[in-house]
Amino acid sequence: MTTRDAPRADPDFDIREFTKTAQGNWRPDLDLSGFAERPLGPDALRLVRHLGRLESATMENLRNLLVTATHKDTRVTAFLVTWAFEKFWLADALDAVLEAHGEPRNRDVTEGPKRHAASEAVERRGPITRALQAITVGSPIVAVHTTTGAVDEWVLREAYDRLDELAAHPTLTTVIDRARVVKGRHEQFFASEADWRLRDSRRSVKMTRASLLTAVWPIGAVERADSERTFFDATVFGGAEGHLRADRVGAQVADLPGLDASVGAAVTRKLTA
Repeated sequence: MTTRDAPRADPDFDIREFTKTAQGNWRPDLDLSGFAERPLGPDALRLVRHLGRLESATMENLRNLLVTATHKDTRVTAFLVTWAFEKFWLADALDAVLEAHGEPRNRDVTEGPKRHAASEAVERRGPITRALQAITVGSPIVAVHTTTGAVDEWVLREAYDRLDELAAHPTLTTVIDRARVVKGRHEQFFASEADWRLRDSRRSVKMTRASLLTAVWPIGAVERADSERTFFDATVFGGAEGHLRADRVGAQVADLPGLDASVGAAVTRKLTA
């Protein structure tokens, strides 16, 4: 099979079904009474807050994607609109966990100063700069966006697993299990789209490799406070167990068409730096 013969979409992912079954407001179904008798510890609550901030930053990411050629791909655009909707309500569910502990919602808390590393300058480009730079890129940018979306889902999967392990609380596990279902569909779409797009175009592979070598994980991390990023990195990817989590993400990256162990290792190093 040549790359041009590769399937152009995952037949098992039905976009119409996805949009029709989008997960909205979780609050009517949430039973958080278990936190009254046994509240989460401070580190678990801090990780809940950080994940909520990452999930709620979707509109910033969506804005950056849709000023490029990605907005011309109707299948991807239809997915992204519903993806943003689901992530909004996931962030709200995490806010509900905070509120059950007497903590304010993320929107009501001011974060500390951001990290301003020169190595992250590429990730700080605004929508106008992204649009101008994408003019000559064309459709390969869609492969970049779907691949980075897949990697981000893999990173966040490890973070939710770590939160579940850290909290060891059945009430929170129920919330995380629902998040796993929601995010599992996101991961399936991004990974399948990335797979065929990378198989289909050498230029897409080249651009994606370059992007992954400069990316900051998770997506949106550059907008978070430096102290919270340090906490997240140490909690999820620090120590021997954290390195194993990072290695799992790196191995998944290395398995993508046209990529290899060197790109996977670069992602691992970013996560454990």
